[in-house]
Amino acid sequence: MTKREISRGAIWRQWDLHVHTPASFHWSGDRFDANLSSAKSKKLVDEMIEAMNKAEPAVFAIMDYWTFDGWLALRKRLKDEDAPVLKKTVLPGIELRLAAPMKRRLNAHVLFSNEVDEQVLRDFISALRIELVDRPLSEPALRELARKVGEDKLKHHGFKKSDVDASDEKALLAGVVIAEINADSYREAIRKVPNEHAIGLMPFDTNDGLAEVGWQEHYAYAMNLFQTSPIFETRDADLRGAFVGEQTAGNAKWFKNFQAGLNNIPRLAVSGSDAHCFVGTPGDNNKRGYGDFPSGKRTWIKADPTFHGLKQAILEPAKRSFIGDRPPKVQEVESNKTFYIESIEISKTVDKAGVGQWLHGCDIPLNPDLVAVIGNKGSGKSALADVIATLGNSKQSKHFSFLKKDRFWGKTGEPARHFTGTLTWRDESTESRPLNESPSEEKAELVRYIPQGYFEELCNEHVSGKSNAFEKELRAVIFSHASEEMRLGALDFDQLTEQQEQSLRNRLGEYRKELASTNADIVRIEEQLQPIELKKLTDLLLLKGKQIEEHDKLKPAEVAAPTEAMSPEQKQAAEGLAAATQQAEAARKRSQEIAGETTELAKRQKAIGNIREQLRLLQRSFDQAEKAVSDDVKLLGFVWTDLAAIEIKTAVLDQKSTELATKQGEIKIEAEKLADSLNAVTATQQGFTAKLNAPQQQYEAYQRQLGEWTKKRDELIGSITEPETKVGLETRIEQIKELPQQLKALEARRLQLSGEIFDTLDAQRRARAELFKPVQDLIQKNVLIREDYRLQFQATLAASADAIADQLFALIKQTSGDFRGQDDALATIRRLFDGHDLNTKDGALGFIASLQEKVLAAAKASGSDAGIFSLLKKGQPATAVYDLIFGLNFLEPRYSLLFQDTQIEQLSPGQRGALLLIFYLLVDKGKTPIILDQPEENLDNETVFRLLVPVLSEAKKQRQIIMVTHNPNLAVVCDAEQIIHARFDRALDSTISYESGAIENTGLNEVVVTILEGTKPAFENRYGKYH
Repeated sequence: MTKREISRGAIWRQWDLHVHTPASFHWSGDRFDANLSSAKSKKLVDEMIEAMNKAEPAVFAIMDYWTFDGWLALRKRLKDEDAPVLKKTVLPGIELRLAAPMKRRLNAHVLFSNEVDEQVLRDFISALRIELVDRPLSEPALRELARKVGEDKLKHHGFKKSDVDASDEKALLAGVVIAEINADSYREAIRKVPNEHAIGLMPFDTNDGLAEVGWQEHYAYAMNLFQTSPIFETRDADLRGAFVGEQTAGNAKWFKNFQAGLNNIPRLAVSGSDAHCFVGTPGDNNKRGYGDFPSGKRTWIKADPTFHGLKQAILEPAKRSFIGDRPPKVQEVESNKTFYIESIEISKTVDKAGVGQWLHGCDIPLNPDLVAVIGNKGSGKSALADVIATLGNSKQSKHFSFLKKDRFWGKTGEPARHFTGTLTWRDESTESRPLNESPSEEKAELVRYIPQGYFEELCNEHVSGKSNAFEKELRAVIFSHASEEMRLGALDFDQLTEQQEQSLRNRLGEYRKELASTNADIVRIEEQLQPIELKKLTDLLLLKGKQIEEHDKLKPAEVAAPTEAMSPEQKQAAEGLAAATQQAEAARKRSQEIAGETTELAKRQKAIGNIREQLRLLQRSFDQAEKAVSDDVKLLGFVWTDLAAIEIKTAVLDQKSTELATKQGEIKIEAEKLADSLNAVTATQQGFTAKLNAPQQQYEAYQRQLGEWTKKRDELIGSITEPETKVGLETRIEQIKELPQQLKALEARRLQLSGEIFDTLDAQRRARAELFKPVQDLIQKNVLIREDYRLQFQATLAASADAIADQLFALIKQTSGDFRGQDDALATIRRLFDGHDLNTKDGALGFIASLQEKVLAAAKASGSDAGIFSLLKKGQPATAVYDLIFGLNFLEPRYSLLFQDTQIEQLSPGQRGALLLIFYLLVDKGKTPIILDQPEENLDNETVFRLLVPVLSEAKKQRQIIMVTHNPNLAVVCDAEQIIHARFDRALDSTISYESGAIENTGLNEVVVTILEGTKPAFENRYGKYH
């Protein structure tokens, strides 16, 4: 990879992260010698290098089974003076097989940095433990394993035990085929690799992948491997979407559960060639060579072709990866080459004393996505933007900050006249011009340059009444943003909003329904956590212990078995008694089984009842849905039954209920028969007992009494399913001790639901940003109306402290804590309200957390050790208080077409500019490159993060953006594909120099950290990208 290619930054390249070498035991062709430096091994390495250089992927990862020899052979060969040049990046890796609860075998891979030391690789292998022999992975351990397993296992894999026992070579090969690594040692070995230079790569639905592990039965096993693996191998588009965090039509039904399994942390999805030969057979999917991706499922990664680039892609997998023929942006660029700048070049035309070097030697290939130009103040950032803009025939030359008089143009065009700039486009066309010349008016504008000064002038002239240009710009953008189709027949903005937000309101109802259920669970636990409940159980347990002590005193005195000989009649009676006793015991055992079956059948009948109720509710919901859309259905001329149908199959339940009832009747009859049988056997026992002599009768009586005593004692001891027994009481006490932890989990889930409720409310607010068509009626040519109209759409989440107080104090008393007395209670609510911004998620969640804390404190002060029961007004449930607080019922989305009721003239220049910039980026239908000069100027970081970042991230999908910025939210959070660092050295003959590359480039990464600063959300997003 050339230095110039690297300087273009992160571009889409093919990556083949799964190839084998002649060191792999599954290899089609000649294999390496034991001596990796032998002539034969070197020849094979040279063939490998040639194959990699000819193949399309820019990066390969060697994934040989059980060994790093392929990588080591390559590394050794590259150190030779006569070695061929390797033009691609190659990463070391290894393919392993893990012990797993599945029918087939589970493959696992590990990728390493190509800077990793050889000793680290050895240490990694030594940390792996082979199952069955519990030894570190090594050739002796593999031989031992092969000789330890059974003959049938060897035969299954095509080996004879005699061959394995006789030959070390056969034993090693058998061990390689059979061996499985302990999964815990696999995870630990990855963790121990220094500097995070190892990355787990787990096949999922490809050969012997994790998808074959039964998740439900082996959930912990699967989840542990999910946590270890930032990369998964798959070729399925819907699975790829699920891994990277993109919902598709094909994964919509299981997307949320899948992401939950990933802890909602997106993972990089790749598809490797799994090549077992250097050069494959074209068209033969089973004979793939390097870069021959199965079924054309190529892996594309937008990053530097380095290990750091891979880690960057792991952080932004949805934006930085693609599986398929070509990424959409690559297709976009190739289909529209006239709209993408290839490079900018600036050279000094004369060597005149005193002119200075300035921009001479500037030659920067430009990334087709987002380019961020950074640097300290006065470093030449805007100079580059101005030059690109003027060569792109921009009409905004009067807003240039560098190419103007008294700056680079001086008073007479000095020194600009001595420099020529050349803009080269992707279609190889060029535009070249001395930098002291402006483009002629008749030239078509090839770029859209949006300097901050342009916005300020546009808005200021509108405010002053000198121009209506701002009104025209805004109206044109809004019109293109909201098409007729978006109206959906609405007669006004409210109707349009109602149509668009119905799904959000339904979602809000679902979240609040789940919240109510969670609050009910919390209240139930709080009830059980009342001290009286634990004391009651403790007293019962103490009483049960005394009962057992008393019962122990009643244990029958031991009677020794008689030793004197029995007469034939007595012996016959003894045998009959033993048989009758055995029969009685069997009857009692079956009776116990019947009791269990009776309970199980009752549970199933109850389950049928529960299902019936849910089906009833389902039918009711379906009927309500039909009623809700009846007007729409009628309007379209449809019949509801043609659109939707629901079939409740209660006949299946009826049949099952009948079967259960029949079974219940059968076992009831069986129980009655057993009771009769037991009575008869008891009488038989008595008859046999009477025929025994006195010592035998005494011993038999002792055995019977001991059995009855033991049975009674067992009944007192009991089990965890018998709540009134000793064990049952102990279990209930332990369960109460565990309740605080359960309560904590429920409270965490409740707060999460509050966050989701807030997100939904906030989504309602933000949804209006897409529905601007009706606002066209508000923007009129009339000067008075123009002065009164609002420029920026605004939506707020409104609430009132007094309204919150009214609702809360209708449920709880104002008698304790900070809620003692009406005035103090209201003042407390107002103080909390004023201390939090309820228009932010953190503010809203912070408010409800503080309010809940005050409520709990007041309840404790009034005598509640757990919950808020003592604070409640008569007849009011605790759930109503919790539903009010955590359901955000006091927070209401309110929408307008205003900007905080602020007129245009009251907005700061930065706010005015940001508003128009958003419309330009999102709505402008053109494809020409956009050049932005510090769009964050006069804007706080929070506004930049919330407004501009999403806009830029979306806009760069369709066009090239070149942006001068000093804001990390824009350069880093937007994941700029190319960073251009500008430096000006006046002492070095006034030299402006530019260094460019991807953000993952180590040198530029350090520059970004040094120069850019930002808000906490931006820092959290950037944290993983800095190294």
